[in-house]
Amino acid sequence: MNHDPLRRCERLQTDAVVWVISDLHLGDGTGNDAFFGKDAHLLAFLDHVERGDGTLIVNGDALDFHQAFGFARILKAHGDILTSLSRLGRAGRLLYVVGNHDHDVTVFADILAFRVCQEVVINDRVLVRHGHEYDPYILGQIEEGQWHTLVHHLVERWLGTWIRIPLSEFYTWPNRLLFWFGHKIGAAAELAGRFGRWLGEEGWGEEVRSRLDLWCWSNLGDSMGIFRPAFQDALQGPWQAVVCGHSHVPGVVHRDGRCYANSGSWTFAATQYLRIDGEGIRAFDFASGREYRDELYQTMLDGSLYERDFAQWWRESYMGFLRYREGEVRHGRPNAWEAWQRDAAPPEPGANPQNPERRR
Repeated sequence: MNHDPLRRCERLQTDAVVWVISDLHLGDGTGNDAFFGKDAHLLAFLDHVERGDGTLIVNGDALDFHQAFGFARILKAHGDILTSLSRLGRAGRLLYVVGNHDHDVTVFADILAFRVCQEVVINDRVLVRHGHEYDPYILGQIEEGQWHTLVHHLVERWLGTWIRIPLSEFYTWPNRLLFWFGHKIGAAAELAGRFGRWLGEEGWGEEVRSRLDLWCWSNLGDSMGIFRPAFQDALQGPWQAVVCGHSHVPGVVHRDGRCYANSGSWTFAATQYLRIDGEGIRAFDFASGREYRDELYQTMLDGSLYERDFAQWWRESYMGFLRYREGEVRHGRPNAWEAWQRDAAPPEPGANPQNPERRR
């Protein structure tokens, strides 16, 4: 038996419901905590799970150690959630799949009593893994990525704003400036490529341009660039379905009797999860009751998303003076976090009338 949780595969044989959530990113409860204070909603969801007889899989990145600078501040901000999760763990009803932000797995195994593993196989048919294994940005660079993530959170905290994708929703001045700098770096890489070809050298600037294209596609919908390799694995691998988190893009995509599913996230306004049972895999938003099918994946499936590289996106989107078409259609008004505080009310303890599970 492999006792290393970073390499262990758990096999779950069950006829009961399996719920999957991921990317909670519970932080320190301040304005920089992307979980955005939805404790009441997550507690209502966990209460719903606990009252059933199924298993909960937390598919990575539950705690944002980098944003909170450690576990103690997360515990202080979200103690009730951690207590509820730990209760499921001690009852043997919670499996924790390690994500790319989970650099301290001892917290999950030793303090919260989770069964920690690298991946879960459900009934020999469904593979559950966080999804960073398909990420071309951080593949093979997990340790280096920890430093990048810490710096990113420090800059966001210092500036008091968000630097995220997609630009259309996080239409902040630092984000706009970052994309502007990206264009200048891309232009320099293109110039280097031309100079290299003049010298008889191929490939100068190619890696930079490739990275910018991945950034562009991530911004347009294929967040973290994981969909194509993960979907290919679902179509050609030994499992009938591959379930990921990581990208924060919820949905269920079917083809030829195979399936790719993503559990979305619980950051900002999202309260997304998967339900896996004898009827298949379905994706929902807990607070709104919305069901996600493959609507967010259509441009990836038909390939139109990948027809634009960064340079073409720039020509189509940039309007001058740090204005971008995809952000200006919102008239500069952010979505997600402001809309959540303005429009959504937390559920009553122990109940959520909008929960789609209650309407089945």
